[in-house]
Amino acid sequence: MNMPRQMVIAIEEESESILVEYGRHNSKFNQKVSPSLPHFETSYTTHDGLKLYLQAWLPETPKASLLLVHGLGEHSGRYEGMVSKLNKLGVAVFTFDGRGHGKSAEGKPTAYFDSYEDYLRDIDVLFGKGKNYLPGLPTFLYGHSMGGGLVAAYVLKYKPEAAGVILSSPAIKEAEGTSPILIAVSGLVNWFLPKLKVLKLDIAGVSRIPEEVEKYKNDPLVYQENIPARTGYELYQMMQFIQSQAGNFELPFLLIHGDADRLTNPKGSELFFGKAKSADKTFRLFPGGYHELINDSDRGEVMKEIVDWVGKRI
Repeated sequence: MNMPRQMVIAIEEESESILVEYGRHNSKFNQKVSPSLPHFETSYTTHDGLKLYLQAWLPETPKASLLLVHGLGEHSGRYEGMVSKLNKLGVAVFTFDGRGHGKSAEGKPTAYFDSYEDYLRDIDVLFGKGKNYLPGLPTFLYGHSMGGGLVAAYVLKYKPEAAGVILSSPAIKEAEGTSPILIAVSGLVNWFLPKLKVLKLDIAGVSRIPEEVEKYKNDPLVYQENIPARTGYELYQMMQFIQSQAGNFELPFLLIHGDADRLTNPKGSELFFGKAKSADKTFRLFPGGYHELINDSDRGEVMKEIVDWVGKRI
């Protein structure tokens, strides 16, 4: 692609133009990205005035586009390995740091957001931006963990036109044995102390590879503290919605989960797969797999599963 090192393109969105700058950037984060992949960064102001950090990687000759939605506590910069493989396939990857996460948080990450419905509105706008940037090409959605739940909820509520959906360890069902009393108490805490840090994540359950766990712990853009009450409550509401509406899901999808996942419940994936109406649906349950399958012991097989599935649909 004969692209100038710095090129500014205006993307029309409603009544405003957003300037997108292509080229290399000097931040430590961007030094991780392959210099052969055209990469851009910009920001988007949401309907309620928040500024979200956006980035994308474009292959030389795009054949499809994909919007990636990251998981709880993490950020969009943790997917370079998968981005590289998708780019080689010809898939342009668009992504963002969600509300309270990564570079979208003011100061340091908080993992706090008021409503999952607001998050769905963000996804809708950004998915549309990707489609408009590469019109006429197949478009995909990818969501991991919380992002997987949000993508599933988005498809169920907004009914977007997409060539397919990849759900990685999605948050669809609460942990087995969750007490109704605990749920009721969490509802009260949500109303009176929404930013109280109440839910501890099992960071050791991210991967069976110690080096990956250490990378997660040492990443300053990853939220390491307990999850705020409001965030946990909103994710519970999202999961209840998905469980009640899963039978209306009709898009093609690939669902992957590890059966040893301690952060999201694999039974939620089983429930979703069983209820979904999609004629084209695939579920891979990886024996012994931990939460981040693309960073786990079977990552080579997992990456191949994802790339092959997308490749057959573009």
